[in-house]
Amino acid sequence: MLVMKPPHSDEDARRMCGLLSSARAKGMGVGVYLLGDGVYCAKKGHRGLVGESLRSALSKGAEINASKKDLLSRAMGEADVEPGVKVLEDLESTFVEDMMERSERVTSW
Repeated sequence: MLVMKPPHSDEDARRMCGLLSSARAKGMGVGVYLLGDGVYCAKKGHRGLVGESLRSALSKGAEINASKKDLLSRAMGEADVEPGVKVLEDLESTFVEDMMERSERVTSW
């Protein structure tokens, strides 16, 4: 999943988390890539559905990655993200490689 929107509404979070849960229930591996304003979803201690879902996904083995340059451009550092979220220097290249090599589908927000 490529997430480029900030966590404005619980509706988007519900949809995204529903897809994530459904895929995991079917035994599919899921990678989440937070790019642009999507990095706000990784904020440590985030309340509400987004924060709960992020922590739940991490505890169930979902791979969640955030763009370091997008975090920095929003005055956030690695210490500001939820433990377990991987902060990547070149998220775009990693996403494209993962998409081409390992993915059956890509969903974006």
